[in-house]
Amino acid sequence: MTFPRQIPTASLSWLAGLWMLAIDNTVFWRTLWAGRDDSSLRSVFALAGLALVLWALLSLMVRLLCWPRLAKPAVVVLLLVAAAAAHFIGSYGILIDKGMIRNVLQTDWREAGDLASVPLLIDLALRGLLPAALVVVLRIEFVSWRAAAMGVARHAALTIGLALAFAAAFYGDYASAARNQRELRHVLTPTNVLNGFYGLWKERSRADRKLTRVGEDARRAPPQARPLRVVLVVGETARAANFSLGGYGRPTNQALVGKDVVYFSDVTACGTDTATSLPCMFSDLGAERFSVAAAGARENVLDVLARAGVSVRWLDNNSGCKGVCQRVPSVDLSRNTDPGLCDGRECLDGVLVRGLREGLAGSAGAGALVDEDGLTVLHMKGSHGPAYHRRYPPSSRRFEPTCDTNEIQRCSQDALRNTYDNSIVYTSEILAQTIDVLAAQADRVDSVLLYASDHGESLGEKGVYLHGLPRIVAPAEQTSIPMIAWLSAGAQQRLGVSRAALQQTASKSYSHDNLAPTLLGAFGVQTRAYRAELDLLVQARAVREPGLGDRASR
Repeated sequence: MTFPRQIPTASLSWLAGLWMLAIDNTVFWRTLWAGRDDSSLRSVFALAGLALVLWALLSLMVRLLCWPRLAKPAVVVLLLVAAAAAHFIGSYGILIDKGMIRNVLQTDWREAGDLASVPLLIDLALRGLLPAALVVVLRIEFVSWRAAAMGVARHAALTIGLALAFAAAFYGDYASAARNQRELRHVLTPTNVLNGFYGLWKERSRADRKLTRVGEDARRAPPQARPLRVVLVVGETARAANFSLGGYGRPTNQALVGKDVVYFSDVTACGTDTATSLPCMFSDLGAERFSVAAAGARENVLDVLARAGVSVRWLDNNSGCKGVCQRVPSVDLSRNTDPGLCDGRECLDGVLVRGLREGLAGSAGAGALVDEDGLTVLHMKGSHGPAYHRRYPPSSRRFEPTCDTNEIQRCSQDALRNTYDNSIVYTSEILAQTIDVLAAQADRVDSVLLYASDHGESLGEKGVYLHGLPRIVAPAEQTSIPMIAWLSAGAQQRLGVSRAALQQTASKSYSHDNLAPTLLGAFGVQTRAYRAELDLLVQARAVREPGLGDRASR
């Protein structure tokens, strides 16, 4: 038997479709089979019918690409994309939607490098490169444009016919699966990737790219004799479940003991990925009205503060501010060359503390912060996975053994938890150091520190790792986040808020929606965009201790 060197477009389409359906969608079939209502012969026929429809659909997708000069590169790319998607879905339990595609497009080379592994290369070779190589060596037999169009039309008609027939026969089975297993459409490869790109394109095409100004009426009282310095530390991938301040059984926040911080125990993130949560944290839209496209065409709280006369600086040790800081001064510290904090590839979050300290000392390189009311945002690398072991120095390694690899799904649950907890230990140390820097300025500056993570993280619970699941199916590990506040004695007097009063409100339910109003309220900015009912300081003032007066009229 000789290997065929030539293949018609129809045969190529059906074979490629079958390969993707069977080889790249094992998670889809496993999930669907596990969620079936019963083990009857009817359910088996329903699954078989769905397989036929999806085979026809994926083959039609390939056939639409089979035109002269386009077929080989397009089919090769489709096979490679499907293989890559299948690997990450199978290895980390992720779902692929427009949010995940947005994350991929905004990921820098350092974050991408954390995902590279030998299993990924093997998976890509077997699932992607092998069939792609066959496509390359084969000579595709094309027909006339008219015959090709007729072939596509017949294929489409067959697909629709199969879909209608099996839907009529097994509608109840399919409706139940669609209702109870909403994640299925996000694991069916490569339609999930294509739908993600389409959703992202539609979102951006509908956005009004003319920048909408927010808080044009913003104003505040003249500055006081002592400057107010607010530092907002934006955490990365820190989940509330692993903070000992919130009741976790391991001492992950030991560095903050005795620092008089207030821990907010019930805080929900706006999204489950940085590309969504970070813009949402600074937006006036609120989680219910928020979309990345709408926020991108709209000013945020940083713009409002700057308009009101507050000095705003953004110091970054992550993969950028996702457009949030594009209209305020920003410094990328992730490319620092400090040998004690950086390894030439990335930096530990200690560079943020150094940047803040240098700024308060008047260094222009770090963005001078002295003698003026100002907000400094420190954007952490935090606990960004899967290479958690790279997020902390050896001195912060409190728990062992650790998972010193980015192939976290191959580590034991204990080792993975130890490694992640070590990253939280280091985050706590960074917060403690930041408080020390601010406390050292207490004789001349009133200071406030706020910390909130952008989203949480899954560490293998129910086979799910990392983050980025759609909110509708995301577990609490990805949405429940830590939030912390610290106020110097001068700031407490100035703002009319004691630590004890703030602590009394700390068990209430909060979200990212509370951040922007609290920042505006801290600086006494008056604007229609300010929502006092969401201001953490306003809520604390309602229960403030008798005798605590404002240092100055607000």
